[in-house]
Amino acid sequence: MMRTMMMVLLGAVAAATTLAAQGDARAPGTYMSAAQIRAELDRSKPALGIVAGQTAQIVEAGGGRMVVRRRQAGPNNASVHEDLTEVYQFIGGGGTFVTGGTLPDEKNRTAGIKGGVSRKVQAGDFVVLPPGTPHWFSEIDGSVTYVETRFPAK
Repeated sequence: MMRTMMMVLLGAVAAATTLAAQGDARAPGTYMSAAQIRAELDRSKPALGIVAGQTAQIVEAGGGRMVVRRRQAGPNNASVHEDLTEVYQFIGGGGTFVTGGTLPDEKNRTAGIKGGVSRKVQAGDFVVLPPGTPHWFSEIDGSVTYVETRFPAK
């Protein structure tokens, strides 16, 4: 058993070394400067208006995506996504973020959330929203900017 594992490991190392020696070019990855992100946020005109927040898309693949989102003080939409998980990493500004509870009026998402847990959020904080978790900013302190990563629940 140990010998088989060693042979598989050595084979993988040999294959990787051969590819590297052949100069196998790899994609360089995705890069966006802070200036590019700010410019894209400034140009963003969401279909739902400012209540949806402005976005700068970083990458989209496999049914998931990563964007930088900026929301301003004022009304914004409560949301719930049954089919995906979201991770927020707050990078600027702050506010009061409500998770859980229920949407009292699904036709008027600016009505917010009934119940739920309110937390002050600021740069450096993370929030993970499992599928079906209502979420909403009940208050934004000027503006809040965060990296939003979404991936399918399946």
